[in-house]
Amino acid sequence: PRLEKARSSGINAEYGEDVPDVEVIPLKNTLKIRSSTPKRKKLRVYLARTSLPSYLLTDALHEIGFKVEIIESSLLLAAQSKLKCDLLWCGCETDEAIPSKLQNRIPAIKFACRKGPMCQLVNLMHELFPGQFSFLPQSWPIPKQYAAFCHYVFTSKAKDKEAVTPYYILKPDEGSQGDGIYLFKSPMDITIGTMSRNCVIQNYIHNPLLIDGYKFDLRLYVLISKLDPLEAYICNEGLARFCTEKYEKPNLKNCGKAYMHLTNYSLNKFSSEFIHSEEDSLGSKRSVSSVMECLRAMGHDTTKIWASIEDVAFKTLICIAPLTKVEQLNIDNFKKVSSHHFHLIGFDILLDEHLNPYLLEINGFPSMRTDYEVFDELMEKTSFPSPVDERVKKTVLKGALHILFKGKPDTSYKLIVDPVVPEDKKQFLIFEECRCLFTAFLKKS
Repeated sequence: PRLEKARSSGINAEYGEDVPDVEVIPLKNTLKIRSSTPKRKKLRVYLARTSLPSYLLTDALHEIGFKVEIIESSLLLAAQSKLKCDLLWCGCETDEAIPSKLQNRIPAIKFACRKGPMCQLVNLMHELFPGQFSFLPQSWPIPKQYAAFCHYVFTSKAKDKEAVTPYYILKPDEGSQGDGIYLFKSPMDITIGTMSRNCVIQNYIHNPLLIDGYKFDLRLYVLISKLDPLEAYICNEGLARFCTEKYEKPNLKNCGKAYMHLTNYSLNKFSSEFIHSEEDSLGSKRSVSSVMECLRAMGHDTTKIWASIEDVAFKTLICIAPLTKVEQLNIDNFKKVSSHHFHLIGFDILLDEHLNPYLLEINGFPSMRTDYEVFDELMEKTSFPSPVDERVKKTVLKGALHILFKGKPDTSYKLIVDPVVPEDKKQFLIFEECRCLFTAFLKKS
């Protein structure tokens, strides 16, 4: 009777504490108490060649109701293992046929995420649907379109001789972490070494939105939960990466200042002015939510900003998804594995002073590190935890796993590409599907 009284009141009579709902089952002269809370399902997870800390994945899965067994293994050993895992998380593309229910890599998506192919796809759609795909700075993949770029520069000067000559930015096609990026003013400024590899030239956005005088960009995370039919979600949290030198419009004196013009964290972390902060709203790396709060305080309509960013993500995905499906036709092992593939992509967005979002690039392998490194005079590094990275990436990871294992988003994600495509956007998908299938046919013939 005492136990029943405690159960009915929800209060433990002896200790004065809340007790969980229990089920009392009489068994001869004893009582067996069984919790009515369902047991946690245990997941087996392989981690291979990834920057994702195992504790972050464990905590995220635990918070959505799972126990976790983490196995850190090489891709080869994972492929040879006879134990099927529930989730494979690897930090690179692999052609290995690894037995798993879920894999965090969509095969062949890396090619479509490269700067050159992505720019060509968006440029083509911009020509076919003027005004709908203007979110990418005007771009020229080189050396393929070097002549077209030169023609554009010289004809622009001829049309308006008094106009201020714009600056351009060059990025290696497969470069990362700011490697090989530089600003220039004339085709004559392009280095000879650049012409020997694939690169992309873009109009430099000279009027970025500034906070406290500093240029910044937004690293946002998009989850492709299904490729066919395409289904994708965007996370409402991310990272804002700030330059470490106050912004000035490019000129001959400052165009070489990487800490002023390039927002890449991998470059700015070496600046003596880089500020590591435990607060989301301070320092050289902040949360996107804190930046949006700052923009609201400045009187900007952040709901409208988010809507325009979501539109950029949607239109970019419908450009790269069909090409990815075509590229998968060349992967033999892809057909042998019955895993469900998903992919977390990093979108780098720059806002100009009029709050227009521009897509700088997409990263098919965004870093999930939650620490940062400090180098001493002897270039020996020491790692320290980054609270901002940890909070943001835990939100990103937990929300993505909630969609994948629970079948629906939590409050941190929003559906942006529905398998049931709205009529006003269906024309984009139909065109891209036809174009890519025709390309595949030409390759085979």
